[in-house]
Amino acid sequence: MMNQLLLQMLAARGGAANPMLANMMARMQSPDDAGALNVEELLAQQAQTNPMAAMLMKQVAEQKARVEEAKARVIDVEATATVEQVEEPVDESLVALCELRENARVMQAEVERLRERSDAMAAAVGACPLCWGQSLECRGCRGRGGPGFCVPDESLFQEFILPAVRTLRAQRADARSSPPSRQRV
Repeated sequence: MMNQLLLQMLAARGGAANPMLANMMARMQSPDDAGALNVEELLAQQAQTNPMAAMLMKQVAEQKARVEEAKARVIDVEATATVEQVEEPVDESLVALCELRENARVMQAEVERLRERSDAMAAAVGACPLCWGQSLECRGCRGRGGPGFCVPDESLFQEFILPAVRTLRAQRADARSSPPSRQRV
């Protein structure tokens, strides 16, 4: 649109006085591609002698640069959208993989703590730490390693077992000393 106005302005100002400019204007407005292909060449020729043609050539070059820049932006946006579409599932997969790894690490730590507790309790009651006497295929006890299988660890026994025995004895003593409750018939 802007080029059309500039062309009309140039044609009005110097087209009649300069036959070369008139020829150039006719070619620029020509519907066939042959004339359009030489527009830049014709403008360059005229720009050497005509300041108005130089201004028109500058305007055409700036518009061409803006169009190229806009095309580049559109391509970049499309390329970016395509990259984001490809990376988005990868990001979700990576997030899921990281979550699975974290869950596995947490579960492994919990298993380690539970094994340590089980081993400590087995030592406190003198049981096999591998199977507690529950497996005939156990390498350590062949299924005979229940509580009392070996001598209990005295410090672990006092830490874990004695408090439970004291609580049990206290509860039994309370039950014997309490008056029997009356039952309704």
